[in-house]
Amino acid sequence: MKNLYGIIFAAMLSATIFFNDLYAQNKQDLLTGLDEHDFSTFTINGLVIGGPEEYTEQDIIDAFGQPDSVYYDMVVGFVYLYDMKVSSSKKNHVPIGPYSVEIAIPSKKNVILSAYVFDETSVVNGYVRVGDPISKVDDMGGRCLDHKYDSDDGSGYLRWCPSGWGNADWIVCPEFTYDANGIITSIGCWLY
Repeated sequence: MKNLYGIIFAAMLSATIFFNDLYAQNKQDLLTGLDEHDFSTFTINGLVIGGPEEYTEQDIIDAFGQPDSVYYDMVVGFVYLYDMKVSSSKKNHVPIGPYSVEIAIPSKKNVILSAYVFDETSVVNGYVRVGDPISKVDDMGGRCLDHKYDSDDGSGYLRWCPSGWGNADWIVCPEFTYDANGIITSIGCWLY
């Protein structure tokens, strides 16, 4: 009888391990919960950057809030600017520049061709934001190209190409800048 219980237990354990491996993207996903995220494209606050989805001003407001200013640029179109806000939350970095977010679309309804994020208020692919360690970008899979600045302090930028973009040219892939401590300081993507 003890033998029968041992066989049943071993069979159940084997089946559990088999199905977990079968349905998880990889074993790390079982531990981190990354399988619930879609890293095949590049989104900021749920809006796909670079298309094919087209957005209106209202879509941008729904995702980022009311912009502090909007202007029309002959090269990139309508630019939505969000001023840097003073935050009481603990930050791993010091924000730079006057804006927290900058979004550009060529016409009143179009794809987002350019997006820059300079603080922790926006989230990329529901997973990574300014102030996070640069190693979180590697968690998203795809292709990465890391470049250190000449300052010898370890700071630099990492270009990340989502898995769904195939063999896209690096120049159109999102760029994550990071400081000497490996903390993301800005996120940007320009496709024009």
